[in-house]
Amino acid sequence: MTAIDKYIRLEAIGWWFEAGRQEAREVVVSFGDATLQITSLKDVPLTHWSLLATKRVGTRGEAVIYSADPEQHEVLEIEDPEMIRAISAITSMLIEPDSAPKWRRWAKGGLVLALLAALLWAAPPVIYKATTLLTPPDRLAALSEDMANGLRAAYGEECKGWLGARALADFAARLQPDYPLTLLVFAKQDTPAIALPNGVALSEAAVKAADPDSLAALIMAHWAMGQNRKPLAAYVATLGPLGALKSLVSGRFPDGAALVPIAPDGADYLLARDYLQAHGLSAFELQQLAKADSIGLPLGPVIADSHTFTFENFETLQNICAE
Repeated sequence: MTAIDKYIRLEAIGWWFEAGRQEAREVVVSFGDATLQITSLKDVPLTHWSLLATKRVGTRGEAVIYSADPEQHEVLEIEDPEMIRAISAITSMLIEPDSAPKWRRWAKGGLVLALLAALLWAAPPVIYKATTLLTPPDRLAALSEDMANGLRAAYGEECKGWLGARALADFAARLQPDYPLTLLVFAKQDTPAIALPNGVALSEAAVKAADPDSLAALIMAHWAMGQNRKPLAAYVATLGPLGALKSLVSGRFPDGAALVPIAPDGADYLLARDYLQAHGLSAFELQQLAKADSIGLPLGPVIADSHTFTFENFETLQNICAE
């Protein structure tokens, strides 16, 4: 049993201060696979932090404040003593004080290099998985923007009609009030939707052909891919073992990140379904998308108050490229 296994079922209530929001949100914090998972009180996934990147940045009374990025765009306040001890134990294990004699540090460094060389030769999938899991939120956001710039180079600037852009932002906020959702629309994009690490790029044709409920389903399927880190994992694999390891150690990705075309799979559809149903929305259109991809998506028990997603200003949104 590893130290992380010891705490794998540990959960606590905390307060999540998210960038761009004035008030904290009460959340559930739990240990995952080398991550801290943050979910809403309704069990909706919000984000996850790399334990390697999680740092103690302050205190407030009995509570401890943590962040996973240097700029502290997001912070997490936890008062539960057992969770605080667990985070302290894991993070101190991951980052040891550099107090050994110089010869021992050199020997240790040589051993690490030998192990890394063996890892490069024998286990590229391990390197890819570690890089994917341990990328902190701020690096993920930067990579997402870099990939969006690649889309702009390929398809031209995204549609920014003033009224349509405002309608698009309102649509995103209404669909996902619990999570900041970035949506882009490109007039020349040749696929209906592309999952970014931190957002979704839509084609004008897909937006014009949809109704609010079917567009919501399309967005949610690709949002779930980002939550499951599928676009990041596909990109990391293109770097090769050495490139992925370099990014893992440096915490940076090369400029000019390219998107790798991928489609939602069963895990993505299930996450999207759970989100929609947790918010009282019908997952029928999502089920139809999954069926088109030859994926069976059970809808589970019928929720009495579930309803289709509606948006009054949808026609304005559809004209975002025409303004």
